[in-house]
Amino acid sequence: MTAAAFSVYAISHDVFAPVTGWLTDRFGPRVTAAMGGLCLASSMVLMSRITSIWEFYLYYALLFGLGIAAVYAPMMATVSRWFTLKRGLAIGLTAAGLGVGSLVLSPLAAWLISSCGWRTAYLCVGVMAFAIFIPITVLIKRAPSKSLGVEGEGEPSKGFSFGEALRTRAFWIFSLSWLFIALALWAIMVHIVPLLTDREIPLTVAGFLAGLIGGGSLIGRIGAGFLSDRLGRKLILLTSYIFQLIMLIWLLFSTEMWMFYVFAPLFGISFGGWAGVIAAFPADYFGSRATGAIFGFSMIIVGIGGAIGPYVGGYIFDITHSYGYAIGMSILATFVGIVLASLLKPPAKVVF
Repeated sequence: MTAAAFSVYAISHDVFAPVTGWLTDRFGPRVTAAMGGLCLASSMVLMSRITSIWEFYLYYALLFGLGIAAVYAPMMATVSRWFTLKRGLAIGLTAAGLGVGSLVLSPLAAWLISSCGWRTAYLCVGVMAFAIFIPITVLIKRAPSKSLGVEGEGEPSKGFSFGEALRTRAFWIFSLSWLFIALALWAIMVHIVPLLTDREIPLTVAGFLAGLIGGGSLIGRIGAGFLSDRLGRKLILLTSYIFQLIMLIWLLFSTEMWMFYVFAPLFGISFGGWAGVIAAFPADYFGSRATGAIFGFSMIIVGIGGAIGPYVGGYIFDITHSYGYAIGMSILATFVGIVLASLLKPPAKVVF
């Protein structure tokens, strides 16, 4: 039931993403980000008061999903518009915030839950969001009409409309490869703490290892963004996908504490690598004309993978009492994502 709530969240957040992307294209990122911050903070505070499963679905799966939709896609689209010459590094630095959040909040949440209970933990995170996140949104600025850097083929003057992008093979190959990678990632990440405790790792240590994954993703996001500007976006994307595959195979056979300490930061680097460059593809391939809407619609497709992975992973554990088969599912999904990404090419307008 709890894993299914994440699946509903993944769907709702990605269904809302094109709407918030369109709002960003139309009204700018500040309004959508402020709305998102309010939803995120409110959902955490309300979660501290739940007494039934329907409240969990309402506050987490829907309200929190709307908050994420109003923050992630609009911020990535805005940064893509601001920068052209160093777009990969800019996207990587922006995405690094997610790694910092995991690095800090995962062990903090584990400590709060162990010390004060989960209700207090939710309340504390909600208050932090109200006090820190919402005021920061006033600093966000709409990108200028012309991106900072060197104007290239994919920029506004030659960019794709939303409809034109949907009629390219590149859009669907890109989105489907991301779908399978997201399925593999979230099947693991949603269950990572119970997966570790199931293998006799103490809760506080499991929370620390989850934080190490976030710390590793911080390195991956910034490093991959920097390298993608020099070596090419597709090469870094494929390398990161393959690295994720290797680390999932490592996790499948991990049984001792030191193996999990090796896995955590390296797995973070692997998925941080593709997360740090993947948001640059819509602007690279389709220009800045409708980046928010294109990126948001792509996330609807990705949300299918984000919804399937955690739910099926939890169901498999309930049936088999082992996370081994769920890890195997993630390995297979990552392989499919690699195959699709290898076929990715810059689009020509309206190819079918």
